[in-house]
Amino acid sequence: MVWGAFSLHHRTPLFHVQGNLTGLRYRDEILRPLTVPTLQQMGPQAFYQDDNARPHSARVVNDFLQQSGVNIMEWPACSPDLNPIKNLWDELDRKVRSNLPPPRDVQHLYQMLQTEWQALPQRIFATLVNSKRTRCVECQNSHGGYTHY
Repeated sequence: MVWGAFSLHHRTPLFHVQGNLTGLRYRDEILRPLTVPTLQQMGPQAFYQDDNARPHSARVVNDFLQQSGVNIMEWPACSPDLNPIKNLWDELDRKVRSNLPPPRDVQHLYQMLQTEWQALPQRIFATLVNSKRTRCVECQNSHGGYTHY
């Protein structure tokens, strides 16, 4: 999924701070200006994956993605979370929280996120990518149940 601005305290889009994230807002404020153009630049091999949150699965969102020609990865509603990006969010969260003073506004938070993201060691990315097979095998062995990831 294309990364937008997130609240580190709640792991939810900052739009929740300013009001409820609806399917319309998700389409108009995230997908249309950010996600779809990025996916289109990546070419026909790019796939979009979301986490099945209500705004992500709204009819208006699905219709928009289909009309935009976006390849959507099917994702079961109650699937285990095998996406290593969650581990990166946690690492980024720890790095940003260690900054003093804390971010004073959304723009400052965005700058901190960008700085800390660029500073993440490449070994973290490599470790997470290389763990994907193990994550999948462990999930398969547990028949889709709990894994230590």
